[in-house]
Amino acid sequence: MDFLYNVPAIFHKKTLIVGDTHFGIEQKIKKKGIHYSNFSSTIAERLEELIKETKAKKLVILGDVKDYILSMDETTERILNRFADIIDLTIVKGNHDGGIESLKWKTVDHLIIDNLGLVHGHSWPDKKVMGADYLVSAHQHPQIEMIDKLGKKHVEPAWFVLEPEKKNIKKHYNEFNDKIKLVLMPAFNPLVGSPIKKDQKSHLGPILNNNLFKLNDAIVYRLDGSCLGKLKNLRK
Repeated sequence: MDFLYNVPAIFHKKTLIVGDTHFGIEQKIKKKGIHYSNFSSTIAERLEELIKETKAKKLVILGDVKDYILSMDETTERILNRFADIIDLTIVKGNHDGGIESLKWKTVDHLIIDNLGLVHGHSWPDKKVMGADYLVSAHQHPQIEMIDKLGKKHVEPAWFVLEPEKKNIKKHYNEFNDKIKLVLMPAFNPLVGSPIKKDQKSHLGPILNNNLFKLNDAIVYRLDGSCLGKLKNLRK
């Protein structure tokens, strides 16, 4: 499994993996007075560039493909048609993806590629993915907040890698890989995200809300690959 340099994406077994593209977000930000009519197309173009750069044979989107929750929108459908014509596309359904399974793309609740278990992260993982070496989850849009010597705050997307809390996993799963690690994937859409902080208890989904993995001991990596250490040691 490779984290791509300066990109919130994984490349594994000739498969490009991203999450939280939130195509169609233009309608939401327009209501806030921000007009960027081709923003989704810009995201799609970056994905196409990555496909060419990595020579990927498959593309997996880990949920929240679209921003509008209840049904498909024209922007998302147009973009997905575009990718379906150039690459083998699989969508791991997220909480924003209502109605997406009715169309022609392969849509699943989870996916296993070699030693990776892939989920969106808004629901309990299937027992099959708990046997993987790594559980890769989107949904959280993880970011890290840093404060410089002048007190100015800087927020940026980051990777979080967590060790298992075995005693808590045993409460929910009879069998699992006791060495499994959770990887929280930053959102591919740069307009979504929020800092995850030490001792955070809410809005984390069932995996973290039930302490299946050690959030405070998470190792945090910037997109450039530099390691910031454990979450609990980072300055608030």
